[in-house]
Amino acid sequence: MPGGSRSVVALAACSDYDPDRVLRAVQRALDLLGQAALPRSAENGRPLLLKPNMLRPSGAEKGVTTHPAVFSAVARCLAERGFTLSFGDSPNGLFTPQSAARSSGLLAEAAALGIPLADFASGSDVAFPQGVQNRLFTIARGVTEAGGVVNLPRLKTHGLTTMTGALKNTFGVIPGGRKSEYHITHPDVESFSRMIADLNGAVRSSLVVMDAITAMEGNGPVGGRLRPVGLIIASTDPVAVDAVGCRIMGIDPRAIDHVRMAEEAGLGNAHPQRVDIVGETLDEFVCRDFDVRARPLGQNVPKFVMRLAKSLVVSKPVIDPEVCTRCGECAAACPTTPSSLVQTNNDVPRYNYAACIRCYCCQETCPHGAISIRTAPLSRFFEDRR
Repeated sequence: MPGGSRSVVALAACSDYDPDRVLRAVQRALDLLGQAALPRSAENGRPLLLKPNMLRPSGAEKGVTTHPAVFSAVARCLAERGFTLSFGDSPNGLFTPQSAARSSGLLAEAAALGIPLADFASGSDVAFPQGVQNRLFTIARGVTEAGGVVNLPRLKTHGLTTMTGALKNTFGVIPGGRKSEYHITHPDVESFSRMIADLNGAVRSSLVVMDAITAMEGNGPVGGRLRPVGLIIASTDPVAVDAVGCRIMGIDPRAIDHVRMAEEAGLGNAHPQRVDIVGETLDEFVCRDFDVRARPLGQNVPKFVMRLAKSLVVSKPVIDPEVCTRCGECAAACPTTPSSLVQTNNDVPRYNYAACIRCYCCQETCPHGAISIRTAPLSRFFEDRR
């Protein structure tokens, strides 16, 4: 970070989603950070935006979205400090923010606390001249009209970026219908990760409170298994939060492109020697056998090999016909034109891999966990020898 500054990450133990227990854990995490580290006031009296992960309509028990108990606890803590709040996120383009908020239980919690749902259906262009790759973004009006963003991610695996946390959660500030365009224009993990890093420069998080009471391993961010971790993770540095999340998963943070790129851009600290952990001891929560199965886009494979042997190198999405319900959501979510997924006569959709850009929107969208990422042979070979 600029000036050689260090980052502080607070860890507060929390065994389950009992509302009182979660509230105490969030209060402890914020107290550990100290009043000086928290947002002082929303700019020009505008509300602070609570930005949970509302990827798709899904019940809280599925672990796909930020749990409503965490959302409520953060909202209560900030309201007690005098902040006016709004909330919102842009789910997959197939769904509305209202439907995702309702299914996850977040809408009911927000209504009980008098917190309005911000506008995530429309957006406006925001310039970011300092961007390494992207210097213009379409940002939801609910974000541009807010006085700051409080990032409430969930710790999960991800088919494209391997892990998703605070930095990737920021992708939700782009209105849902426009997110597909970013997948089309950034079809590989490197350019997509660079876009995520630039986006986090354009839209800074004032505070991050990560829901890691239970994380998702395996076929995340929708179809994976829930893994108890037992933590609330808080910081004003999203890079440091994701780096801690990576270590819990047993991942080197700098092996995750968007985390490394965000650190290199001066957006935060990932190196453990520049991150001060307060509260619980991190080693107590590291999951040595965390299932991080994704090896996206031939990660760690030399680019000349990528060009010569795409079919052997690039991991691809596959559908398990025994799990698939033929709902067609994967084909509807595919951003390519025409769709890389073809469904006829209510059969299991079939891939046209020649047209597939490996954005894994289909895997991210599938509500039944029927789509997984099959690691390509050479990708596995180079990963094993990394």
